[in-house]
Amino acid sequence: MCHSLYYYLVTSFGNPGNLGTGVWSLFTSLGLNLCMAVLVQTYFASRISHLTRSKIRWWLTSFIMLFVVAHFAFGLETVVLMFIKKEFSALSQITLYAATPFAVTAVLSDVFIAASLCVLLHGNRSPVIETNALVNTLIVYAINRCLLTSVVAVAEVIAFAISPGSLWFVAIDFVIGKLYANSLLASLNSRSALRGRNHTHNDSTNFRVNTINLTGLQSSSDRDSNGGTQSKTTTSTVSARARVKSVPGGDIDELETGNLGEV
Repeated sequence: MCHSLYYYLVTSFGNPGNLGTGVWSLFTSLGLNLCMAVLVQTYFASRISHLTRSKIRWWLTSFIMLFVVAHFAFGLETVVLMFIKKEFSALSQITLYAATPFAVTAVLSDVFIAASLCVLLHGNRSPVIETNALVNTLIVYAINRCLLTSVVAVAEVIAFAISPGSLWFVAIDFVIGKLYANSLLASLNSRSALRGRNHTHNDSTNFRVNTINLTGLQSSSDRDSNGGTQSKTTTSTVSARARVKSVPGGDIDELETGNLGEV
């Protein structure tokens, strides 16, 4: 991107004819964004493979990967044809058989990935409220990621079809590459946050305090050995209150005893 800007703004300054020709770094950036998108889609396909039952795992994963590979193939074709054509005015010739299938397969890949994640996550719901809340959060993440990348991919195709001689589609392609990268990073970073929220809720619900009251404990002294007939009984009343507190984790129990007296 930096090389492209330097070429058009500095090297080609005062030469309007170069603005109609694509430079190699501009087309290479499109190829890098394509590789980034395919890697992210492959990662989510592998997550789907881990969530799917063994009976349909290979069928579902192969179906999704078919569109991912088609997305990569049409995208690679588009980039190669851009290197061959070079002139922006000639890019309209590759709209039907390269650029449009490239965008369609990109959108279908994202839709199938999001739909598979939603169905598989919904199937893992349980009677536990906390688990359902976690599953709902993951479903919302999957839908948002799909909608965002799909809308930008459609906008890129529309811009390329309307004005292939301009650089509007290149600007949108730079955005979609960052969206795929951010969706992967958000998916990886959200795992620790979701685990921490779940553990915090479990600790608060597992905490309990048990109180045991011990009253009316009495003790008597032995008879006096010298008197024989005279006895002296000393009665003492001990009132104690013991509190057993279970520390979260169940490993340590603290016993606190107070108000212990003798009369």
